[in-house]
Amino acid sequence: MYDEGASTSKAKEKDSTLALAEPAEPETAGECYISRLPDEVLCTIFDLLDHRQRLDCSEICRRWLAIVHSPYFQRKSTTTFSHCFGMTINTVDRQRLKRTINCELTDCGVLEQFHTDVMRDLRNELFDDPANPVPSDTTIEDFLFSGDLQLEYIQFCTSFDRARDFIGERLPMLKNLEALSFMLVPPHYELNWDKTDPEWVIKHDKVSTFSLQSFITSGPYRLELPSLRRLVHEVDTDWDMRALIETKERLEELEVKLYFVKYVDMIVTLQFPKLKKFSVWLTREAESPDPNTPGDDTTTEWFIKGMPELEQLELRGTQMTMKLFRAVCLFGWETLTRLTVFNARFHRSLFELILELKNLKFLRLESCSIIDGGRLHEVNLPELRHLELIKSHGCLRIDAGLSLVHTFKYTMDEKLAKVCRHMPLLEKFEIDFRAEHPVAAHVSKYFKHIPELAHLRQLTLSGIKTNTRPWNFCEPMPAVKHLVFRECHIARCDYKRIAQLFPELKVLGIDKSIIAYKIEPQGLDPNRHFARRLLQYFPGVTLEFSGASTVAPLSTVLEMEDKNYDIKQLMSGEVAYLKIYQ
Repeated sequence: MYDEGASTSKAKEKDSTLALAEPAEPETAGECYISRLPDEVLCTIFDLLDHRQRLDCSEICRRWLAIVHSPYFQRKSTTTFSHCFGMTINTVDRQRLKRTINCELTDCGVLEQFHTDVMRDLRNELFDDPANPVPSDTTIEDFLFSGDLQLEYIQFCTSFDRARDFIGERLPMLKNLEALSFMLVPPHYELNWDKTDPEWVIKHDKVSTFSLQSFITSGPYRLELPSLRRLVHEVDTDWDMRALIETKERLEELEVKLYFVKYVDMIVTLQFPKLKKFSVWLTREAESPDPNTPGDDTTTEWFIKGMPELEQLELRGTQMTMKLFRAVCLFGWETLTRLTVFNARFHRSLFELILELKNLKFLRLESCSIIDGGRLHEVNLPELRHLELIKSHGCLRIDAGLSLVHTFKYTMDEKLAKVCRHMPLLEKFEIDFRAEHPVAAHVSKYFKHIPELAHLRQLTLSGIKTNTRPWNFCEPMPAVKHLVFRECHIARCDYKRIAQLFPELKVLGIDKSIIAYKIEPQGLDPNRHFARRLLQYFPGVTLEFSGASTVAPLSTVLEMEDKNYDIKQLMSGEVAYLKIYQ
């Protein structure tokens, strides 16, 4: 029903002094040499282990277990609970909650099937002590808001009415809480609101980060968060808009999704005097007002001028966001240092305004294009050091104007040779092989130019399939110290060739990737077996595995590379659902 994972928390990270329990007495006869090691050494060792390895160590030694449960490591992970408000909580879950710092709590009570007779009988079997079946007398919400927990981040996934009824105004009992998130999903029953319904007051004095995703199912509520600085918000009701208006003076970071035209018109009339980071997603483009009017220009100019400290801006390509792009280039250029644009189709005359951003240090263009005219040449952005062109090869020409870029990420195409020639100062380079056009011909013809980058220290290859094999077309790269494979499918036998290409490698990262093998080791765990094989290929190299990386038979990997693989899995019933990202 639940799983304690090691995924990185979205909560705000902070430095913490390591506070560990006193070393326990050895469980077996003889001396426990681990107890001689100082905490700093043990924590350094644990930083190099993945979550499963940490659990294996903690099962055999109390000292290791104290390390795993320390606040230092608890802040690096998120504990996931699946429970039901109004029901009792057993001893095991109480102990897990006591040591948890980052928590994601899903309320099963919003599901219709949770209220069936079968599930009711199953819940009745959950006792503290199976040998002494006496149900716990503490409900999950009573224990959660007892005032004894050390939670700093919590996410609730429930319906609006259940959140109001079971959480209510009890949030101040989480005394250490700094980040709070709600995912208010539609319940299995119909919700109807009227003006007489009571307001839910979301109140806490220390919460600085708040996120509310309502999926158009929220009711009347009000925010009382005096320390709020970062807000992730969806605006689809008047209550959502009121919450934004009441917090605008304090916000330093705002990520907002607007669903209806009237809220688009309202938000551009607001002032955010302390805002440093602004991410906006305007939907329903067809209902937007005509953007080619002087009134729109004047309003968006006034809106941008009302954010005098704006440093980071994220836009998505609707008509009104194009007006925001124009306004920030003309009136926000002095403070803006980071710009991200998604799914935009620019007129060339509009896109040329990006040259006004003389202080821009970071630029990301994803799925962007120019619809009339060619790419910009000799781009003069003197402070630009980080550039990402994801499926946006038609926006900027790769030439000497980008010679000062140190970090570059782009989708593989025929311009790789120009990248290596015109960006000699590159230190970090990421190539995404998930292009809409076939990349095999480009790899065989242009990948050989990468060794020309004399200053390259970190190379990241994303989206490689088993038949791509760019290392077959390249010379050794002794300058590279850090190599990362992200979301790649690589045959086990290829790692021998890869090791020869990077003789000075210090760190090898395997991030959300799959190692494909033809012959399964008999009587051995495949993950551990192939991890040891990699250590043989890369002696003296630090291996970094993400929790999502794994090994699989080559036949399975080839099936996964079929673009219809997910649909086939769903139709065959082998998976119950497909994850949909916002």
